[in-house]
Amino acid sequence: MPFNILTLTGEQIRAARALARIEQTRLAQLSGLSLETIKRLERIRGPVDANARTLRAIQYAFETIGVQFDGDDTGKVGVLLNPAGPGARPSPASPDKQASAPRLHRLIYHSRIARRGEESLRPTLAFIHEEAQTLHAGLGVTGIIFAREGRLLQALEGDREVVHQAYRAIACYPQHHDLHLLEDRATTRRQFPEFSFCCGLFSEDPGCLPGKPPLRDGFGELTPKAASGLLGMARDLQQTAPRNSRGSPGACTLASSCLDTTCGRGRCQVAPQAH
Repeated sequence: MPFNILTLTGEQIRAARALARIEQTRLAQLSGLSLETIKRLERIRGPVDANARTLRAIQYAFETIGVQFDGDDTGKVGVLLNPAGPGARPSPASPDKQASAPRLHRLIYHSRIARRGEESLRPTLAFIHEEAQTLHAGLGVTGIIFAREGRLLQALEGDREVVHQAYRAIACYPQHHDLHLLEDRATTRRQFPEFSFCCGLFSEDPGCLPGKPPLRDGFGELTPKAASGLLGMARDLQQTAPRNSRGSPGACTLASSCLDTTCGRGRCQVAPQAH
């Protein structure tokens, strides 16, 4: 099954290295990490304390020698050996097939929107919406943005390298603060075949959006599965009243009835500029 690299454990790294029959020095060479980093991560029990770039470097290193990680959100973890065996040479036709094969990837993150005092976030939401549309169209990435009470939850889907490129671009925008990855893994299908943007809070909303503390205080406590489910519900909400008549966030016709305290009832300011 697709593996969420953010759940990688020290036990899995040790097991993968044993399965591949390589030393720590060889893993350091393959991953481009220092030997001390490899030793530190292998000493950890449970999920390792490392950034996503380090975790992906380890994942890619093992993939090149035929070893893959496995697991799910329930805490199950494992290591798989490619039937061809570690270091197996691909057939002459394999490189072309690999180059043309889509590497579908899903990344979910949450962030906080920069805000000055009690000013309305409507212009900022409009700016983020416009920039996201441009970014998604230019890179061929699909997904959804869910904005609520000054927080963003977003999914990006597409080619792995392109998705990571989009995330790096997003991280450079000063409107996004406190970015945190919730999911970063391969997937077999797109959950969001188009780009959509859902924001606001309305009394007409169906009772499907949970009112749990993670939604009142941000999205930090959501599991990857819960975040994916919430974004799916946000996508469906975007197609129902009153949101289907909202218009663009900056010229929202529903602002007066929106219950989001950072947007609908705030004081509107000049739209932010790109950095």
